[in-house]
Formats: sequence, structure tokens, C-alpha cells
Amino acid sequence: MALTSKFKKDLQTLKGAANREIFLDVKNPKLYKKVRKYYEKEGGIEFTGDPLEDYDMIMDCLVEDLHTSEVQ
Repeated sequence: MALTSKFKKDLQTLKGAANREIFLDVKNPKLYKKVRKYYEKEGGIEFTGDPLEDYDMIMDCLVEDLHTSEVQ
């Protein structure tokens, strides 16, 4: 399932996080946890265990996914 379909009601918040306007893990920790699980399962991403590095990895994926969905 595509990120934009799964998190349809949270797209504005995710776009804000992708644009580095907010810190998703601080502003909405529940949503951050759901997005992290999504990328672990759907994206096959293996996280390092370092919270800052993992956050950056998630934001990079988020930016890419949101950009891809806008192009289509």
C-alpha cells in the first residue's frame, strides 16, 4: 500500500515533517511510530538503532515518497 493511501488523513503533517517544518517524533509521536513501522514492513528498511540517524532515514524516504506521489 502506498504511503499516501495509508496515511491519507495525515498528509499535511507528513509534508510538514518532510519539509523540516516540524519534528514528527516530537509533534506527533504516535504517527511517527506508525510511519516507522510502515517503512520497516513495506520499505524493508533496517534501522541502525541511533534515533537521529533513523529519523533522518525516515525523513529521506518520506520526502522521496511524497515527491513521487505528486509527480504521478
